[in-house]
Amino acid sequence: MAWYYIAFDTVKQFSTINGTESLSELITMISSCVEFSDVKLRTSEKKILNTLNKDKNRITIRFPMEGKIKTRDMKVNCLIQAQLGCIPIQDFTLTQDIGKIFRNGLRVTKWLSEFLTSCKNNFSALLNSLILAKCFRCKLWENSLHVSKQLEKIGVTLSNAMVNAGLTSFKKIEDANARELELIVNRHPPFGNQIKESVLHLPKYALAIEQLAKYCDTVAEILVTITLTNFKQLQIKRTAPDCHYVTLIIGDADNQVAFKQKIMDSVLLKNGNWTKKIEVKRALKSEELSIHLISSEYVGVDIQQNYTAFYIGPKKFGNEVVLQRKLEAESSPD
Repeated sequence: MAWYYIAFDTVKQFSTINGTESLSELITMISSCVEFSDVKLRTSEKKILNTLNKDKNRITIRFPMEGKIKTRDMKVNCLIQAQLGCIPIQDFTLTQDIGKIFRNGLRVTKWLSEFLTSCKNNFSALLNSLILAKCFRCKLWENSLHVSKQLEKIGVTLSNAMVNAGLTSFKKIEDANARELELIVNRHPPFGNQIKESVLHLPKYALAIEQLAKYCDTVAEILVTITLTNFKQLQIKRTAPDCHYVTLIIGDADNQVAFKQKIMDSVLLKNGNWTKKIEVKRALKSEELSIHLISSEYVGVDIQQNYTAFYIGPKKFGNEVVLQRKLEAESSPD
């Protein structure tokens, strides 16, 4: 709380999380935090906000809310989604409010992801909190087509031009001709080369999973390897800041967090890869694992992969296993 300057009421509010919250549910919870109490809903803004929420003829927010915008919480929710969706807002007071919301939201979302790390049976909520913290930092959705907006000298207008031209991923931008890039954004050489250089020196990751030949009925051992695929280019120059890292998070079908760790780029830059042997307990629902690699700074570089672990013998559904899960949940720190 002290480190991120978080209000006690916010901590109490998030202590009620059940662990299965979706991205939209976390945004709804965050929007009602006391950190945004100085944001006021003005009568003159309601028409703009309602248009952002629902309109057949315009681009609207990703997770529309039911009914009309009639509370401060709904306004905050609407403005968060509009900013992340790159929806232009002409009203000066609303743009000022967005600035306040994102300054405080950066702290709240960062704290939330660290707060949820202390629990085990909340994989879904923890994963979405990590994604949301990154979204607030980038001011983009995690699946945004406007990845170019994260590059130096590229704002909303130029990013829109690149999206309209089909340049919706870092790979497509890197593969594009420099002169064609300049025509798309109406800039002179060597602007296209500079954009391609920035993308070339962003970290690019590969994720490999294999199971070790040590089988039993309750635990599987997997070997996770993260590789920097452009290791040589990053030795020369890096676009990402020195503090950039990725978070590896693995969850099972029972919504348990099997593994989580931050991995700094500086570690990967030593020899190009990182390897870890991880023990994964057998879940009650299925053997499928959900493995995510999430960048701390950029959208468009994350990796998501599913992996089915192999266990010897039939799955145990007896009272003993259920009781063990219950005891583990009760003994985990609050």
